[in-house]
Amino acid sequence: MDKKKQNRIGLIVSLVLIAIAILLVVTRKSGTLDKEARSFAVNDTAAIERIFLADADEQSVLLERKDGKWTVNGKYEAMPNNIEDLLNCIAHLTVKAPVSKSARENINKRMAVGAVKVEIYYKNHRLKIGKMHVWQYTDKKVYYLGQQTMDNLGNYALLEGSKIPCVVYLPGFRGFVRPKYSPLEDGWRTHNIVKLKLSKIQQILSSDLEHPEQSFVIKRSSQRHFDIIDVNGEKLSVYDTLKLLDHLSDYRDLNYESQEMNLEKAEIDSIFSHPFKEIAITDTEGKTTIITMFRIGTVLNTEEYDYNMEFIDAYNRDRFYAIFNGNKNEIFLCQFFVFDRIVQPLEYYFSNSKISSLPKVEQLNIYK
Repeated sequence: MDKKKQNRIGLIVSLVLIAIAILLVVTRKSGTLDKEARSFAVNDTAAIERIFLADADEQSVLLERKDGKWTVNGKYEAMPNNIEDLLNCIAHLTVKAPVSKSARENINKRMAVGAVKVEIYYKNHRLKIGKMHVWQYTDKKVYYLGQQTMDNLGNYALLEGSKIPCVVYLPGFRGFVRPKYSPLEDGWRTHNIVKLKLSKIQQILSSDLEHPEQSFVIKRSSQRHFDIIDVNGEKLSVYDTLKLLDHLSDYRDLNYESQEMNLEKAEIDSIFSHPFKEIAITDTEGKTTIITMFRIGTVLNTEEYDYNMEFIDAYNRDRFYAIFNGNKNEIFLCQFFVFDRIVQPLEYYFSNSKISSLPKVEQLNIYK
């Protein structure tokens, strides 16, 4: 081998070694901390298929992506904003620092009883050629998210298989991230009851359970017209068109406030003893959603306070309970502010009506 060829080979080897050295310097991170910081995050949230969250109280929720939409426990549509917040946190969750050696045992004990277990399942690949991913498989990331730190700017967290807890945080977010990982089903399922455009509404049956004569039906008679029909089957010859359109427009995005949990049997029996309205909404495809509404009685602390009973409402003016499609196993809290235009009596739609769109409730009268 001549000297010129040896020099060329030596130069090539040197260039390769230099390139490797530069690559190592550029890609080298600051030790264990950066490795653990990358270990908590799943950067490609589009590859995430399932997220399972569970706590020590046996509360759990499974979030799954199906056909581009997220579901909750395989039963409900997920709330998009909450899912987006969680995915953003999963993608950027970063380690601020490992917990000091002196505090690790105590933090690990607290984590064992108070942490949320986080399981993230996502598509991964063993080889990438250009933009093509080869040998795809389902990967899993598991960690435990504990209580917030003393300054409320982070949470303690522990990767599965590790013995070193860390303090994690979300860059750009001032606060702790634990609430974004709630294992409660109601925190993830959409609060939507009905989502119908005006063009998709076929019929509304409004049954007044306290004053049956005020019940009525709103029925589509043509593409752009609806009839209001009273309990005798008579159409209103004249009605307030604006009030009717306001009523129908409320079904574009009708939502409840929250689900009532852990009610005692006596409380449930009391709720079901005060029904006041039932609304059955039927769309143009024949699907019907039934909302049955129950009043919330006013509770007075008569042991500590005196009340002028003539000015006390018998029922809550702000909220009421509801069940959907006759399912008494789930009771929901709703706001009159959301429903006020669709719970009105028949008289509300008369062209000369003076009834305002406010909840109609009776007052207590101690002389009755």
